[in-house]
Order: sequence, then structure tokens, then C-alpha cells
Amino acid sequence: MHTMTSEIDDKRMAQRRDEADLIARCIAGEPAAQEQLYRTHNRAVAANLYRVMGDNRDLDDLVQEVFVIAFRGLPKFRKEARLSTWIYRICVNVALGRIRTKTRKPPPILKADPVGEDRRSGVGLSPETPEALLVREENKQKVYRLLDKLTPKKRMVLYLHEIEGHDLKEISYLVDANPVTVRTRLYYARKEFYKLLAEENEDAI
Repeated sequence: MHTMTSEIDDKRMAQRRDEADLIARCIAGEPAAQEQLYRTHNRAVAANLYRVMGDNRDLDDLVQEVFVIAFRGLPKFRKEARLSTWIYRICVNVALGRIRTKTRKPPPILKADPVGEDRRSGVGLSPETPEALLVREENKQKVYRLLDKLTPKKRMVLYLHEIEGHDLKEISYLVDANPVTVRTRLYYARKEFYKLLAEENEDAI
């Protein structure tokens, strides 16, 4: 047991050294290192943005914006979190900016995850029936339609907590706010979301 734990710790230390080396090479302007960092994280960035936004409009532009910000900010990266978490924080901020500025449009028909990361799929699972898939897509559209009616800050904390499953401490880091503020924001976001949901259900009767 001790040997296994030691091996895991050694592996983590090696990964951290490799990551630190990659970051240093990126800061030095080495093209190969920058390409490696992009290849390592671009699919996760696209998946994160897709799930936060609820659709894939302008996804490529948003992915590029995340990496532009990341490469510019690498010299200030102090390793207070893993690089992947730091990049996810940038995704959240980029998504927040787009949510704040996007014009009101009819909600799109959500397409399959463009990066092929459907978290419901798995080896040995039977494929969903067309009826089940339709219900799931309709429910997803309803959730994002209601989220769109919240203020960007409320929408983001509710999404991060209820859909992504982050705790208050993690959300505080991702949205750069203290836990008390996040807890208060989450409380009112839930209250408003369920009020909107009740109103929509009443209208549907």
C-alpha cells in the first residue's frame, strides 16, 4: 500500500515538473511548447465553453480567445492551482463576457457535443432511444433558456454548482469572488431559477 502511494506521489511530482517545464518554455516563446500546450488543453477548453454557453455558436472564436488570454497571462501564473484549473477559470471569464454582451436571440437547437465528450456515454451502455434523446435535448434547451434569463453572475454560479458540481471554494476561485458572495449569489440564483421554472410550467398547462 505504501509503495503504491509513493508511486502515485512520484508520478504527480513528475507531472508537475513536466508542466512547470512546459510553462517555462511557453513563456520563453518556444513555438513547439505553445503548440503542445494548445493540443493538450484545446478539447477540454472547447468542451467547457460549450457546456457553459449551452450552444456552439462562435465556439472556435471563444477557444482562441481563451488561449490568447492564457498565453499572455502565463508569466503571472503562480501555480496556486493546476494549469488546467487556471485555464478553466479563463474559460469561465470568457464565457461570462460573451453572456454579458450577446444579443438576445431565440435559443438554438442544441447540437451534439462538438468535441465528442458526452458524459452520459460509456462502454457497454445501450444507445438512447430517439424518444429518450429528444426528451433529454428538450430538457437541456429548457434549462439553458431559463439560465439565459438570470443575470450573468447568477447564471454562472448556478451552472458551476448544479451542473458541473463544483463546491463553493472551487467556484470562488473560478469566478474570483469570496465564498460568502458565492453562497449568497447561489441562493438567489436558485430561488429565481425555480420561480421561472414554475411560471413556465404553469404557462404550459
